[in-house]
Amino acid sequence: MAGEYYKIPLKLAEITKKKEQPKCSLSESVAEMLHLIATTCFGEFKHDESFGCEIWEHDFDNISNSQLYKDQLQKSIQQTIEKHEKRLSRIKVELQIEQVDYTLFRRRAKSRIKLSVSGVLSRTNENFVYNDQFFIGPLSYY
Repeated sequence: MAGEYYKIPLKLAEITKKKEQPKCSLSESVAEMLHLIATTCFGEFKHDESFGCEIWEHDFDNISNSQLYKDQLQKSIQQTIEKHEKRLSRIKVELQIEQVDYTLFRRRAKSRIKLSVSGVLSRTNENFVYNDQFFIGPLSYY
C-alpha cells in the first residue's frame, strides 16, 4: 500500500513551498521508524525521553561482560519498539555485537552492532523482517 505513509526524514523546505512529501508503504515506514529508534539515544527526543535505545548510553564503554551487555541492549530495544511502534506485533529482536578491524583513515577496532527485528504487521497480518547494522564508538553506517 504505497503512498499512505510519509518517508522520513521529512523535507521541510518542500512543506513551506506547499509541495507534496514523498510517501512510502507500511513496511517501509515501519523500517524507517525502527532505524530511527535504533539510532536515537534516550533523551534526544525532548517530547518523549523514552524514545530511542540504550546502545548510545554505552557507546565508548569498555564492556567486561559482553553477553550481559548484549542481553541488556536487546531487551532495551525490544521494549522501545513495543512502546513506540504499534503497527508491529509479535516482535522478536536479535542482536549481535562483534569486534571488527575497521579502516577508513587508519586501522582501528570498532564494535559492530547487527540488529534484526521480526514481527507481524498488525494491519495486514504480513510477516515483517528488518535488518540493520552499524558501528559504534563513534556511530557510523555502512
